[in-house]
Amino acid sequence: MKVFKKIMNAVVAVEKFILVISTLLILILTVGNVFSRKVIHRSWSFTEELVVAVFVLVTLMAAALACREGELVNLSLVTDRLPEKMKKPSVILSTILCVIFTAILFRFGMDKVLTQLANGKRTFVLNWPEWIFWSFVPIGSGCMILHFIEFCIDFCTDKNKKEDK
Repeated sequence: MKVFKKIMNAVVAVEKFILVISTLLILILTVGNVFSRKVIHRSWSFTEELVVAVFVLVTLMAAALACREGELVNLSLVTDRLPEKMKKPSVILSTILCVIFTAILFRFGMDKVLTQLANGKRTFVLNWPEWIFWSFVPIGSGCMILHFIEFCIDFCTDKNKKEDK
């Protein structure tokens, strides 16, 4: 279990690094484009393409980190009123459903990446391969699956430790 936690902590460190770099990239591109439009009177046409793609990555990575804390999909209106014995099964059921949904997202994301690779389709402005941007979907959903499972394990083992004492 300690090895799994170390691996997941390393994954989180990489995710946080990606989030910081991606957010800075969005900030620099957006502010730079506004400055360029207002001062130089020339728009950076590539910024919209890049910012939208990187925003997808930021959204999915942030959602994955939220999954780690059990904060992404959580309707506590019902689960808070459950008896203590029912909380663990409800978390397990919720995890199973979330992993199924995210696995479907991963599958469709991978299908799109493979289709883009086969077609050789490129972006309109930058002329980059589209599969690069579509790869953010399976990467983010893969991280979400890992963190859903991690949260469920943490929740179930913490409850067991508290009940044993």
